Amino acid sequence: MLKTESLSFSYDTSHVFDFPDIHLNQGEDLLILGDSGVGKTTLIQILSGLLRPQTGFVEMNGTSLQDLSSKSLDQFRGSHIGMIFQQSHFVRNLNILDNLLLSLYLSNKKQDKKRAIHLLQEIGLANKLNNMPDELSQGEQQRAAIATALIKAPNLILADEPTSSLDDKNCKKIITLLKDQAALTNSKLIIITHDQRLKDQFKNSVVL
Repeated sequence: MLKTESLSFSYDTSHVFDFPDIHLNQGEDLLILGDSGVGKTTLIQILSGLLRPQTGFVEMNGTSLQDLSSKSLDQFRGSHIGMIFQQSHFVRNLNILDNLLLSLYLSNKKQDKKRAIHLLQEIGLANKLNNMPDELSQGEQQRAAIATALIKAPNLILADEPTSSLDDKNCKKIITLLKDQAALTNSKLIIITHDQRLKDQFKNSVVL
């Protein structure tokens, strides 16, 4: 389970972000909607342990993130959390397959080449295994970024504005892909976005 309570954060004394409590079981998904400036990026950084809240706590599968040292938190994040950012992050001098294997290596998990190839096939990149990131289209890079997050079978998948620059057709494809792949690994999925098109695709949602 992912559980948060009484989370708040402030970058200065004039503006404090207060966030709703979250209770998410394994295999469940959640859509978090909010306009610019309401703290969406701050919340995703707190949920991933990149920021420590000023009040409240984040607990995942019985582990309280705020109780971990910085080193232990980095290890926990690498093993249990898959992050998908607005902009794709790849090692540009490695091909797509090697980027997936690197993700496993950095997570201290077995570099399972067969599984990496299978995942890329599942998301429609079977013919792009040996391509460099800059050789992929924007949509292909998004799918590869999803694969990089999913390859380690994380307990929690966090996606930050994954559809913000997509047309309706590709928006639906990306959300379907995320939900299907999360279901395959029984992962918790949280999407944080301002994209109102996603409201009807999630049973569970909150508004910041």
